[in-house]
Amino acid sequence: MKKASILLLTCFMLALLLSACGGGNKDKDGGTDASLQASNESGAGASGDSGSKQDIVTIKYVIPGTEPKEWPAVKEAVNKKLLADGLNVQIEKEYIDWGAWEQKINLKLSTNEDFDMFHVMNDWVGLANYAGRGALKDITKEVEQYGPNLKKVIPASVWSGVTKDGKIFGVPAYWYEASVDGSITLNKYLLNKAGVTNPITNRTELMSAMEQVNKNLGMKLTIPLRGGTAGPADIFQRTYDDYPFTVRDNVAFIGQDGVVKNWVETDQFKQDAAWFREAYQKKLIDPDVLTVKQEQIADQIKYGKYVFTLGTPNKLSDVQKTYPDATDKDFELVRLNPDKPHYRMVNAKNVNVVAANSKHPAEAVKFLNWLYDNQDNYDLFMYGIEGKTYKKVGEHGLESVMDPATNLPLYLQDDWMIGNLNFIRVDQDYLSANKALYVADPEAKNFFAADFFFDPSPVKAELANVQAVFTSDVSPIYRGVVDYDKYIKSATSKLKAAGIDKVLAEYQKQLDAYKATLKQ
Repeated sequence: MKKASILLLTCFMLALLLSACGGGNKDKDGGTDASLQASNESGAGASGDSGSKQDIVTIKYVIPGTEPKEWPAVKEAVNKKLLADGLNVQIEKEYIDWGAWEQKINLKLSTNEDFDMFHVMNDWVGLANYAGRGALKDITKEVEQYGPNLKKVIPASVWSGVTKDGKIFGVPAYWYEASVDGSITLNKYLLNKAGVTNPITNRTELMSAMEQVNKNLGMKLTIPLRGGTAGPADIFQRTYDDYPFTVRDNVAFIGQDGVVKNWVETDQFKQDAAWFREAYQKKLIDPDVLTVKQEQIADQIKYGKYVFTLGTPNKLSDVQKTYPDATDKDFELVRLNPDKPHYRMVNAKNVNVVAANSKHPAEAVKFLNWLYDNQDNYDLFMYGIEGKTYKKVGEHGLESVMDPATNLPLYLQDDWMIGNLNFIRVDQDYLSANKALYVADPEAKNFFAADFFFDPSPVKAELANVQAVFTSDVSPIYRGVVDYDKYIKSATSKLKAAGIDKVLAEYQKQLDAYKATLKQ
């Protein structure tokens, strides 16, 4: 889901989005005059083409969300600039409702529908999952030939998260400080009103705080949370003695020792499930958590209707619609067990990829290269038309122009999808707890497997079956909807029948090979 500058903000994702959107500007395709060709070769247009006139190509970029009101006008402006900058590329976007995202993107891929780029959220359905299904195009050649700007604005450590055996499977969005993952935002406004003033440092205190707010203030707040394919709650990982560790593809537990285990069979899974079960029984979790729509969760976070939320909040003006006298200090970003070190568990959380069926991988990369060529290109595609859809505030700030009918920006392309820290503008209305995303953490460490990219192709059938079992049988246990002791045996049996042992063995094999490269 969310989206400025020196912070690791993810130009990676922005680049991949660009390839899907097709809105490039400086990547030349040829057919321009000498002065324009020279300009292109020195900037985003360094494509190495022969200079012969080429047909204009329109690329389609598919993303989750609702189309902004002014996208048609912005699209026209972007496409005009792409042509003016010497590219033979035009961009169009297809928005898919959040509630139908997984179903529709999978349908497009399985039916070989004609489109070019789409967005991948590694904390939802990961890059490895799509790669294992043969859904992604290898864009190594295109990035090398048409993506000089991509290599400039996206660090090598981030590229490693989308590269396997020398093949590049996506363009990362380098848009935020990844060590912020695992944080929670506390609604101090409600906590203070309920008399909860002590620091919250563990999961027991967290649940107690929720209960006190609901009881003392006569509220029925729940945790903004989804089930289904959503994976483990990384906010709890810091509370375990064997932290740091990570969980990939919802099943592969990777510890500091480099040993891969079945996450569902770990004590960490069991303890997490017990906490969620208690919260569910106390009605602190939506009874429809497995099917609740993303729009409902987004609305809950937007307007501050929570005691705590996983990750960061949104705008002060929005939470003030719920709590008119709330201030910036009323929303605090914290980590449980705060004395433990901060780790970046993954360096490419959001990625823009080229669909395997795309006929225009070069143009997708050219677009992304154009996007990251300069601030003007970035501003146009990301924020729209200055004075019409946004206003610049200071050097790196902005103010979106809102649609009074919907209270949504007239246009905004989410930075978290395709943004880059080198160019991001931060809306000054965002709470400080959100702006922490864009501040580099000099004390943060990289987990040894942060750049590890699992190639599921040797076990793609098994992984698909395992993921199906996770959604149908494991997620209800983990989110507390059903009892762990009653249902875990059946779930683990189904995982084994689906082939999880083979998947984990392949994970271990590839992780061992990855670790060997770290010693060289």
